[in-house]
Parts: sequence; structure tokens; C-alpha cells
Amino acid sequence: MKAVPKLNINIPDHTILDKIGEGGMSAVYLGRQQSLQRKVAIKVLKKLVMEDKLLAERFVDEAKTVASLDHPHIISIYEAKKLPSGLAYFTMPYLTHGDFSEIICTNAEHLIDLLGQICDGLSHAHEHGVIHRDLKPDNILFDQFGRIKIADFGIAITKKSQRKTKETQLLGSAHYMSPEQIQSRPIDHRSDIYSLGCIIYEKITGEHVYSASNDFSILMAHINKPMPILPAELSVWQPIIDQCLAKNPNDRYQSVADLKADLMKIRYQDHQSDSKQKTTINWAAYKKFLVPASVVAGMAILVVGGLMFMGDEPEPTSSEPLVVEAHTEPSTTTPSTKQEPLTPPDALAKNVAHSEPEIPLMETVINLPENISSVDEEPNLTARLSQANENLKSFRLTKPADDNAASQFAAILAEYPDNQAARQGLHKVGLYYFSLINSKLDQQAYGDAITHIQSLTDFFKEYPIKAGDYQTDIEKITDKANNLVQQAIKKRRSNPQASDYLTMAMILKPNDETLTILETQYQAIPKTGDVMTDLSGYTWVFVAAANSTGVGDFWLAQSETTVEQFKTFAENKGFNERCEHFGKGGFFKKTWDKPPFDQTAQHPVICITAAQAVAYAAWLSDNQKADYQLPTLAQWQSAQQQLAKKPNCGNSNIAGEETSNESKFDQRSDCRDDFVFTAPVNSLGAATNSHDVTGNVAEWVRDCGQQKYCAAGGSWMSGNLADTLKTESADPNKALSHVGFRLIKTID
Repeated sequence: MKAVPKLNINIPDHTILDKIGEGGMSAVYLGRQQSLQRKVAIKVLKKLVMEDKLLAERFVDEAKTVASLDHPHIISIYEAKKLPSGLAYFTMPYLTHGDFSEIICTNAEHLIDLLGQICDGLSHAHEHGVIHRDLKPDNILFDQFGRIKIADFGIAITKKSQRKTKETQLLGSAHYMSPEQIQSRPIDHRSDIYSLGCIIYEKITGEHVYSASNDFSILMAHINKPMPILPAELSVWQPIIDQCLAKNPNDRYQSVADLKADLMKIRYQDHQSDSKQKTTINWAAYKKFLVPASVVAGMAILVVGGLMFMGDEPEPTSSEPLVVEAHTEPSTTTPSTKQEPLTPPDALAKNVAHSEPEIPLMETVINLPENISSVDEEPNLTARLSQANENLKSFRLTKPADDNAASQFAAILAEYPDNQAARQGLHKVGLYYFSLINSKLDQQAYGDAITHIQSLTDFFKEYPIKAGDYQTDIEKITDKANNLVQQAIKKRRSNPQASDYLTMAMILKPNDETLTILETQYQAIPKTGDVMTDLSGYTWVFVAAANSTGVGDFWLAQSETTVEQFKTFAENKGFNERCEHFGKGGFFKKTWDKPPFDQTAQHPVICITAAQAVAYAAWLSDNQKADYQLPTLAQWQSAQQQLAKKPNCGNSNIAGEETSNESKFDQRSDCRDDFVFTAPVNSLGAATNSHDVTGNVAEWVRDCGQQKYCAAGGSWMSGNLADTLKTESADPNKALSHVGFRLIKTID
């Protein structure tokens, strides 16, 4: 660091380290606040300015403007004072994390996320009647967490204020000024929307909206030239550009919130489209705007000024930023918006970074009225703030009850409602919670993350802090929850990660309608054995895909097709194939509706061929506008493996002691089920909500290796606990008294 010249500046509790910038109204110094041992930027109003009534009034207005804005995406201040000596100054952290002109977004989704933060900050300012008037990439900076901070409200005006600019002065930056601002007509918040539109155009194309050899020509282009037409690959952005850059403010977006809503439509439309069709951005065009990474990495960009005067005393322009040496080790990366997480408190204070989160400089000075107190006017306040900050760094955020950062900052605010250090400290409690949460998420310790999120929401309820102030952090979690749960629903597979993220999202946004719908859909994901009934009247059991077989998900009929169900289809169709019984020749007039033994309407239909079973499935599909099929052998075996129990007379209709008087049974099980032949469906105990999968009747299936159809499984004829996965090479054109069928319902 260069030697500091002797300066006649004496600011309590601060040591001046270096002069790092100077504008027409003020000078900026790098200093150290002794009480908290942190580096700060100190902006001091030039004494000569106080002799100019116009500029002095602007200085006071700037102070009031910035002090009134309290938002996570708008720059804030540490301390502001007017000393008895007449010296006016204010302090804030300065940062080395770059600005929006340097950021390189990897895709449109990334860019829109950042633009959304800008919209949130501007919307807050507009809601408080504040217009920026000099919005440009250089005035949109990043803190060390990668969050947007809108800076340099130094020429901002409020709805109540009057323009105090001389006729020879034009406040703003040529590439981003609205037509009404250039023409010195009355302006409102829609002028900022025009400026933001210029920034959006520049970011997606790599070009300024209008380019010329001098500022005057650029200004005239904003007034007279038509809006630019985007290339075809960026056409999805054209409606936004048109509505931002309309010459007439009445034709623009009427609020930043409306602009953000349209940006989000592009974001989610882009997110849901095929990756090959994602919105692309002309990154190659940025070469003319970007500083080489080797230069950026070793520099701290400090934007000073923000005024473009047409008067006698020029200030630094946006094309000539003041560059000072950074007092950190050189980096090897370009500026990034990725949040750098704080170290979690596994080692507590020893491992916690002691540097305060940095906030970028801005060309504004706060000149407080004499009756406003500051931290130095209450002897114990500095110590109380220091203790609260120590608890913050040690991650004693809301516990223990009698010694935590949140309660200490809140107590200070109760006594000193305007104390910015305490207000920022309370906000940081939420940031530190998100640091803990993100650390646990990185470790996949989802249970711990849920615990921290619950503590965070308790913090929101107990203290004067809004969850909306952390919208970016919250949406990072809820967006991932949405993606994971949508994937799980699409794959029909719930999983612990999706479940945990959904839990976290529901805690953070308990009344969110989208999440509520998503939770309902997620809970409805079927599991093997789950049951549903469709319009056909059939009840179906879900069978999940078996990875080893390559068989996908499907619904299996809960029971075998009954006589009653088949009758609706087969009546008057002349199905009169003679039925074979015990492997012997056909009996005269023994058919499906007159079988070899007594059956009721609720017995499984037998004495039908494989072709008749296939015809029934096609008929039912046509009637119900769904896809019902005879199962393949692989599907049937997958269902057997997942649903079947070891057969016995309690859960399967197989040949047992009840057949002892029938000489035709040569193998019997040593149990009794009371059914010599078929049993009504659902008569015996269900196996995972499915009935008769190991007995009653064998079932026609298709794709049996070299055979097109075969009969699979045990039946009322099977004894000795027969292998229920067996198949028999039954002639598919024959009607058999021990073979029926059940259907499957396919899933897209």
C-alpha cells in the first residue's frame, strides 16, 4: 500500500489508511474501524461543496434517499455523522467482488436469476417512491455471497423531491438513459425500467442498444431511433425488450414486478424445454466488454462518480472506473455470483472467518441532522454490537436463549430503531443460517439441514425480519425441491433426497400453492402393492419395474377375470370351444359358460383359449379408451416375484386334502382349502393386495420364448406346493378347465 499523505481528517474510532477515490462532491478513503477491527470505506464530503447551496442540498437528499432503503439487493450503510467540526461522512464495507458489467452468465436461466434480484431491489425502491436515475451495469455490484447489490443511488430522486440540477447538467449515463430523462422531462419509475431494458439487451446480445462515436449521438438515438430487433435465436426476448424500451413510458411495463413476471416465464419455459433448444446468448460478443481474467483477478473495482456533467467540472465516467489495488491474495478466477459459504460451526469460533461481509462503495454521503444519535453517543452500545457480532461469528444465532446474536441485535433495535449496524446484524443472522443449511446440504446431511431450516423459520416468526429478504436463498432450495420432486413423479419413484427437499421447501413456504400441489402428486406416487380402481370397474395392483428383467412399471389386475366380466364381452359371439378337463378330450357341450364343474359369476372364467383372452383385452381397451393387455411372461413372473407368497392352503387354492375323494388328483398338499376345483376370486388371503397369484387357475400369458402363448403358474390341480413360476406348453387354441387369465394395464 502506498504511503498515505498527511490528511487533515479526524474521524472518531477510525484510522485512515489510504485515499482510494475522489469525485466532484466527495473523497473516498480506506479506513479501519478500531472498535470492531474491520476495514471500511469512508466517504467524506468536500468542504468546498458546502459553499454551493445546490450541491449541498443534493448531498442531504442523497443521504436521506439511501437511509430510507433497507433491502437485501440495495446497498446499505454502517454509520453516518456530521461532526461538530462540520465534517460529514459515512462508512460502509467496500468490496472486491466485481459488478454486473463483468459477470458472465452460463445460460439464460442464470442471467434471469440475477435480473430477478435486480427487479426485487428496484421494486423495493419504487415502492418507497425512490427512482434511481442512473441504473447501469457499473452500479449493480455483488457482495461476497454473489448477491446483487444496487449501488450509487447518488442521483436518485423521490416523488416528493424537485430536480435541483442546473440546465447545463444532465444526470445519468448515455447508454442507459430514457428518452424523457435525456429531454429533461418529468420522469418516474418507468425511466428505471427503460435503463434496465438497456442492460438486459446488452447482456443477451453483447452490444449496447445504440452505439455511436460520441455521447450526444447516443442520446439522440435513444430519442429518435427505432427499437432494435433481436436475432432469431433470441426472439423469445423480443417482447420484453419492446416493452422495456418503448419511447413512451405509458407503453412500457408499468412496474418492475410485471417485468420480473415475464422474465420468469422465459426462465421456466427454458427450463422445461429440451436442452438442445435452450435459449442461447451471444457470449462471444462480450469480448469487447470484458477485462482479461488475469487483470480482473488481481483488481478491486471501485465505482466512483455516477454523474455525467455537461458543466465545467467533469466527473469520472462509467467507461473510466477507478481501479485500486486489492488487499487480498490474487485470485485466478473471474468474478462469480456463486455464494461462498461461511464455515459451519463444527469448530465454532476458531474456524469462523473474522472478516465482515463486504458491501460495495457508492457515491453517496450521509449528512445526519444534529439530533440523530450514533453508536459513539451511547458508551455501551459499541460493546453490545461487538458481543452480538462475536456470537454471530461463533454461530450462536438464536441459541442459547440468554446469549445469542439475534436477541442481542433485536434488543439494540428496540432501544435504537434507526441503528443500521444492529439492523444489518439481525439480517446477517438469517444469512448465517443459510450458510449452515447450505453446508449441511453439501454434506447431504438432510436431517440436520431440516433442523436448521426449522430454527430459521422460528427466527422469522420471533424477530422483526422478513423471509422475503432471503428470497434468493429460499428459492435455491425450493427450486431444487421442485426439480427433484418433478423427476420423482415422472419416474414414479419416491426417494429420500426428494422427500427431504420437499420437507425443507414446505417449511420455508408452508402456504405455497404450487408446493402443496406438488406434495399431493408426490404422495400419490404408487409403490408395489398399491391399489387403484379405474372406470372399467377393475381393481389394479401396482407392480414396479424390475431392473434385472428390463420390465417397466405396470398395473396388474387384482384378481383373475371372472365369469361375469367375460360374459359381457362373449355373449352372442359363438365361443363354443369344447373344454378339456384333466388333460382328456373335450366333453360334449362343456364350454366357458357350461364348465365341467359348478361355477358362479364370481368364479374365474375358464375353458377359454389364449386368442379369446386377447380379444377380451382389445374389447375392454376400446370401450374404456385405455390400454389393457394380456401380460407377457416376463411381466407375469415379475409380478409373481414381487407379490406372491409361498403357496399354502391358507392363501392359495391348490390341491389339498379336500381332493382325497377325487381319484384323478395324483399329487396333493397336506393341507385343506375346502375348494376341490375353482374358488370364487378373492376368496383366499391376498398377497400384497393381489389374489390368487399362486393358485386357483393357471393364466394365459404371451411372449413365452419360442411360443407365442403359454399357461403360467399353479392352479386348483397343483399339489405339493408346486412351483408357482412354472409354465406349461398348453395349446393356445385349446380351452382348458384349469386355465383362465388376468389382464395388465399399461403405463406410459
